[in-house]
Amino acid sequence: MKKLLFMFPFILIFAVSCGESKDAKMTNETSQETSDTGSENGAPDNSDTADSQSNDPVDTTDTSDISDTSDTTDTSDMTDTSDSSDTSDSGDPADSGETPAETTEKYCVIGCTTASDCVTGTDSNALFDADNYKCDSGKCIYLGCLSDAECDEVYGAVTQATGRVYRCNKNGAYGYPECTPTCSNVADCNLYGEGSTQYAYDLDNNKCENGLCVYTGCLSDAECEATTYSDLYKCLPQEYSGKTLKICTVACQTADDCQNSGLYDCKDSVCVMKRCESDEWCRKYDEDYVCR
Repeated sequence: MKKLLFMFPFILIFAVSCGESKDAKMTNETSQETSDTGSENGAPDNSDTADSQSNDPVDTTDTSDISDTSDTTDTSDMTDTSDSSDTSDSGDPADSGETPAETTEKYCVIGCTTASDCVTGTDSNALFDADNYKCDSGKCIYLGCLSDAECDEVYGAVTQATGRVYRCNKNGAYGYPECTPTCSNVADCNLYGEGSTQYAYDLDNNKCENGLCVYTGCLSDAECEATTYSDLYKCLPQEYSGKTLKICTVACQTADDCQNSGLYDCKDSVCVMKRCESDEWCRKYDEDYVCR
């Protein structure tokens, strides 16, 4: 009996050891079956998923205890790839939590809460009242003319004096609808009489398109000097609503030649508005300005 009691602990240790080896084998087999099942279902290899989700705070408990095989039919923890589209796990800089650098250039523009805030001064008319503007993200955007009736109201006196009828041209030269004279040929667009070509707004500076005149810009400094009677004006490109058009404008050599040297730079002889820094920076030059 004493001998049997002496050997009993060794027998018990041997039995437990055999049981653990069997459990470990079952665990490995179950893990292999689960991995195979995930591959057949189109899921990525489990080791890759674990690596790519090592920093994922959402699903850390799914793979933390892979030895639990009490429910071998439940493979949701091992094959769950619902987080695989989260680019933050794979180091995607677009989802790194850092704010991307601002790429949009901002300039001083008239600020607004409603379109009526865009109507400034006392010279507003049918072409420049509240319905001709849009307040977009706090900045005023000019929409141009809205109808022929607006053109008749503003250009009625010109029509009576010259016979030139103005209509709302949706394909205006400045990138928005504008009132332009009607035409049957380009000669109807000449503001200086038949055959004139020495000025900046005559026969060779226009085209007749779909029965409406469209200004095509000045052609030379000489045209601008003849039109303005000043050698300060040059034929230079200007940006209007995304379109570039050459017009007669005062040329600059330095920013001091511009109307507001604090707000403008001189580039290629043209006064160009500086990019703004803040609403406060813009309001130094005009209380109605904001940086947008």
